[in-house]
Amino acid sequence: METLFPGLSAMENLHPVFVHFPLVLLPLSLLFLLGARLRKREDFERMGLWLLWLGTLGALAAAGTGLLAEESVSAPAAAEEVIELHERLGQVAAGLAVVLSVLSLLGRRWKVPGLSVVLLAGLLILSGILALGADRGALLVYHYGVSVQKAAPGGDHQRD
Repeated sequence: METLFPGLSAMENLHPVFVHFPLVLLPLSLLFLLGARLRKREDFERMGLWLLWLGTLGALAAAGTGLLAEESVSAPAAAEEVIELHERLGQVAAGLAVVLSVLSLLGRRWKVPGLSVVLLAGLLILSGILALGADRGALLVYHYGVSVQKAAPGGDHQRD
């Protein structure tokens, strides 16, 4: 496994593998559902809902692996507040994604009027929460060096 995927083998945890799914799928869901509403396209609506459901699964996986990662990573004391905010934002995002997914399933079954507006507003808010959470995750990695292994001096990972 290490030969085929050396990057994965070097990771302390799987959280970075899963965080990108909700960051892409949920805002895409917003775009497709908005397109469905503006263009009256049922195929866009179906795609938007599938992206919502898949993004929700990704958000749950990201939140779950994030909670597991918190137990295994070492971080400087200065990063603790950022870690807590990042965790709360991830939990809120996953929870809101679940609520929107459930509403979409129930609403389609019972033909709830105005559901598309609720989903669009919820996905817009969710996209903002995801952006804030991603920013705090980037701050943890790139500013505080959380879960980053430094290359050994004189190693073969230097750039010219």
